[in-house]
Amino acid sequence: MLTTASLREIAAHNPGADFDVRRFRPNILIESEDSVSGFVEADWRGREIAIGDSRIALTIPTMRCVMTTLEQQGLRKDSTVLRTIVRDAAQNLGIYANVAQSGKIVLDDPVTLL
Repeated sequence: MLTTASLREIAAHNPGADFDVRRFRPNILIESEDSVSGFVEADWRGREIAIGDSRIALTIPTMRCVMTTLEQQGLRKDSTVLRTIVRDAAQNLGIYANVAQSGKIVLDDPVTLL
């Protein structure tokens, strides 16, 4: 999982880099309100979120690797992406999660941190 707040935060540390969400391949991207800032999911470890009929257990931060820097369709190679994440976010961006209660999730479902 990854929030748009974290994407905005990391981009602020290196405005010249392209922190397009496609580099990070999250299963779920949570759109944060513009007023939310920082690496918010870093504080969610051990908690759950409710999305639609599902409950998701949040486990550990997502440690990022060289894959985030590689060229892919529509994105150029950018080594500064990972360097920025290592330097400013302890090499983590996003959070791993497990399904605690399966259910239907649809686009624009509200997300509630439990």
